[in-house]
Amino acid sequence: MAVLFLLLLIVGLLTECKGIHNDLFPFRNVSLDWPVRVDDLVSRLTVHEIIDQMAYAGGWDAGVTPPIPRLNILPYSWGTECLRGDVSENSTGFPQAISLASTWNKELVKAVANATAYEVHAHYNLFTKEGLYGVHRGLSCFSPVVNIMRHPLWGRNQETYGECPYLSGMFAIYFVHGLQGPSSARYLNTNAGCKHFDAHNGPENIPVSRFSFDVKLSEFDWRSTFLPAFHACVNAGSYGIMCSYNSINGVPSCANNRLLTDILRKEMNFTGYVVADDDALICINSEHHYVDTNEEAAIVALQAGVNLELADSPGATMFELLHQAYNEGKVNNQTLIERVKPLMYTRMRLGEFDPREMNDYNKIPMDVIQCESHRILARQTALQSFVLLKNQDNFLPIRYPQKFQNVLFLGPMSNNPMQQYGDYSPIIDPYYVTTPLSSLQDSFLNTSYNEACLDGTKCLKYNQTDIINYLKMNIFDLIILSLGTGPDIECEGNDRVSMNLPNNQSQLLEDVLNTINVEKTKILLLTISGTPLDIQLAQQSNKIQAIVHVGFAAQELGEALKMALIGDGISKFGRLPFTWPKKLSDIPGDLTRYDMTSGFTYRYSKIEPLYPFGYGLSYSNFSYNDLKFNATNIIAGDSLKISFNIKNIGERISDEVVQIYLTIHLKNTSLTNVSRAQLVDFDRLSDIEPLETIMYQAIIKPQQMAVYIDGKGFMIVPATLEFQIGSFIQPYLSGNVIIDGPDYYIGQYISYASI
Repeated sequence: MAVLFLLLLIVGLLTECKGIHNDLFPFRNVSLDWPVRVDDLVSRLTVHEIIDQMAYAGGWDAGVTPPIPRLNILPYSWGTECLRGDVSENSTGFPQAISLASTWNKELVKAVANATAYEVHAHYNLFTKEGLYGVHRGLSCFSPVVNIMRHPLWGRNQETYGECPYLSGMFAIYFVHGLQGPSSARYLNTNAGCKHFDAHNGPENIPVSRFSFDVKLSEFDWRSTFLPAFHACVNAGSYGIMCSYNSINGVPSCANNRLLTDILRKEMNFTGYVVADDDALICINSEHHYVDTNEEAAIVALQAGVNLELADSPGATMFELLHQAYNEGKVNNQTLIERVKPLMYTRMRLGEFDPREMNDYNKIPMDVIQCESHRILARQTALQSFVLLKNQDNFLPIRYPQKFQNVLFLGPMSNNPMQQYGDYSPIIDPYYVTTPLSSLQDSFLNTSYNEACLDGTKCLKYNQTDIINYLKMNIFDLIILSLGTGPDIECEGNDRVSMNLPNNQSQLLEDVLNTINVEKTKILLLTISGTPLDIQLAQQSNKIQAIVHVGFAAQELGEALKMALIGDGISKFGRLPFTWPKKLSDIPGDLTRYDMTSGFTYRYSKIEPLYPFGYGLSYSNFSYNDLKFNATNIIAGDSLKISFNIKNIGERISDEVVQIYLTIHLKNTSLTNVSRAQLVDFDRLSDIEPLETIMYQAIIKPQQMAVYIDGKGFMIVPATLEFQIGSFIQPYLSGNVIIDGPDYYIGQYISYASI
């Protein structure tokens, strides 16, 4: 409390002295170039001031970088989460990241990021005016999460954009642009911070802890799967990158000179700052035992390329130990200067050292929070994120809900606002939250509600006898069964133990199927989770007419469901950004296994899934035809233009998600590490009228044709390019193009994704 009082006193004195010296320092001269201003500012800092600026990224509630009164520099809050809304603040709750990916809509994801940035900046303006500093009160975002969804049991799959490096990379680009604003603008709205770098894809806690886990990773898998989306982030201009808890082949990520300097800065040309994940630096010693002391942990992290430390408390801040290390000659002054520069540059570009009136973002008012346009955007995003998995006999949409005289809302996700948001959400305001029950019940004449599980999604408290007797009354024409997980089951720090529906939810599903009269009762199953569940029984049973994967759609879930299911609306369904296995044994190993070519993700698996990557039904049907290439033989290094026609041959207005996959058949058969297929282009076409035809064009860029060759890097070599349009399992169209000519070098690291 005394420390907080002292901080507030200093802030107050600084506020009173505002204007003094402001125009005397070149770093406050807005006519100078940014690098000149940064150099001037850093030159005025003592070594120990530099260390303090690097040591306190926050992590605890009052964690901020300390002020520098003699330069009239205020505290700064680095630790803000912007995954899909202003996390831990009162703000609009957009769908979770995996649900954003289910939209397959790049511009929509950018719009969500931009709306999030505006709400973050509105809060920042209020906090700054009131002199409040601390976690979630700054403009520097720890998002997006661009790790690959590799295994269905990882607790943080929901924070990712799915399992495809290209899809993840494209969404990373658009999300970064949405958060930061136009690259041509003088100021950033907020700044992005892509995480977790790198190969941080589980486990959290099962079978080992993320804090000590050492990823055994081949060079091929590292470059082909785990690095590309981060390269896309760098190319998009992200100001921040967060290094992860895990080690890679024996070296902790935040102490990994090859990762943070050789790969990130030298090969990918990253010029921003690296922030260590919360308490990751202390783990270098205490969990990984990579060094013998905490001081050594701080030194190796600094030397590897870490600029900023995030810790759970002041006492856990390893960079504070650099004061003594510097006094003892263990740390180079120039290294400290170079590490602090990206931090000060970021703060400058956010407008901190310029007159507030110069920055229009500083005028964003608090009434942007939960404004109508943002709530509409959240609803449209939720609507496009739902994936229609099953629609037996075209049961959906429900055009005439009045024909169902008695409707039962059943299950622990029917009316569960907390769990339908997923992890890393804004503060949940019940006023704005809609659930399956709250939004759909008014569409029917008579409705009943039974959550069945008395302890929510954990479903350990389930009175099976009561539920069976209840269903035996045989009075329901329709059961809307809502099952799933939520952060009680899957979240940061908590992996799932199986793909099964949680505990007695599986029994509930069986009881419904075994008890209802199929002639009387129809069943609509809603799955509300971030990752696949074992629902083979539901897919195979003719007693379940339809299945909709709802994901974690957050506050507008109910209203969006109503738009999707009731009446004769436009088909706006999304597609799966991950493979949905039939069963857990179809996965080639547990969460500790990272050799992708053994069968992880659609790119390498040869086992038939329940639903493949990119799967999703529509209320309409489409035909693809007239596939054309600008050439059927190209020289290595050339781009390729593809075009084809898409026609809505159904009776309803519908969106369509276009997907183009590439399989590379190498002429040199000794090279075996090539993916089964790779997404190389996608887009969402909106509101296509019945019988309307749209010509689609795509440019396939050289890096998308490259394969990684040990000792050489990514190369384009003689091969047959097999393109599959619409699906890589059952494509609408397919065609081949031949690559000839000498081998063509692309680079040591590629992003796949670009715009």
